[in-house]
Amino acid sequence: MTPVSKTHWLGIWLSFLSGVVAAITVTKASPALIAMKDELQLSFLQIGWLMSSVAVATVLLGIYAGTLSRKHGPKKILQWALLLIFFSSSFGLFADTANQLLMSRVIEGIGIIFISVSAPTLISHLSKPSDMGLSMGVWALWMPVGSVFIFLVSPLVLLHTNWHWLWASPAFVALPLLFLLKFIPELPGQTGAKQPTALKTMGPILLALIFICFTGIFFSSVTYLPSYLLSAYQLQTSTAIFVTAILPLFIIPGNLISGFLIHRGLTPTQMMQYPAIALLILFSLMFNMPPNPSIGIVVLACFGFTLGMIPTAIFAQAPRLTNVPVNISRIMGIVVTGQGIGILCSPPLAGYLISEQQQWDNLYPLFMFFAMLIATLAQCLKRYSHRPD
Repeated sequence: MTPVSKTHWLGIWLSFLSGVVAAITVTKASPALIAMKDELQLSFLQIGWLMSSVAVATVLLGIYAGTLSRKHGPKKILQWALLLIFFSSSFGLFADTANQLLMSRVIEGIGIIFISVSAPTLISHLSKPSDMGLSMGVWALWMPVGSVFIFLVSPLVLLHTNWHWLWASPAFVALPLLFLLKFIPELPGQTGAKQPTALKTMGPILLALIFICFTGIFFSSVTYLPSYLLSAYQLQTSTAIFVTAILPLFIIPGNLISGFLIHRGLTPTQMMQYPAIALLILFSLMFNMPPNPSIGIVVLACFGFTLGMIPTAIFAQAPRLTNVPVNISRIMGIVVTGQGIGILCSPPLAGYLISEQQQWDNLYPLFMFFAMLIATLAQCLKRYSHRPD
């Protein structure tokens, strides 16, 4: 498939909105689990598993999702994904045990991985090469925008209804979007000649490892931040949820500025390294300063802004790892598998480290390790780019 001469922005924005549905599906667990914790008698470790179980499908099907997207076309895979999310999220209206929710989370995860692979693949094909940094900057907003939306809406939902309706909320967003996808141009599947496989290079694997580190930091933070705010600052539940929204909210300008800087000439690997180094400084402040609400909010905002630069760089780097456009979906499958591993492993690991004694400082060495690894892997990644880096 040859690169397009004009960027199809409507298709890019609809692909992005599909990602927002996936982000709402992932992140809804954090505010919902505050209300569910007492009702279902959940431990911190169980909370971690309910958040992370949505990534089981990502780990198992990430590469296969790339193959499906390549075979059937990314638009069709997006449609399948939204249908899966609609039915599995609707089940939340009737679920009343943790095991039922775990089952529905795994099914939701299949829809999420299909979106995570097919939407950026579609965006890469709808963007002309000079707009790739900007269009991937738009795509990188899917997780923070969906997270901010659910954190802002959930206090109102919980005030007037209960956690069942919050759990089912992605279904109400997925259904109308399913019909709007007809405005995305059709891209044929690739079923012809054998293509070179991305598995022959270490580049996508290194990028997947960076994604593990990024999602490890983000999902460990967003899962337990409301609980931390309740215990450390004695906030009300609704206030803690609103304050938690600061983290994904400030990821958004970080995404946009990263995309702009890549568009202006900085390389994606630089936009992984520089924020990772800044995060090392921020973590030292966050975990070593005494609790202070005003300073804490500023540091949380800086944390979100800096962290938000990394996913844009990841998605902008992925198409650079091949000179065969049809291989982009397979690379996305490998890279997003890294995202799934980070989501699957980090919340339970963080819950184990925090324990029921709420030892929040135990997250400090974990976060420092993730940031140092991002900086190191980004340096190693430079040699695998098919464009000057």
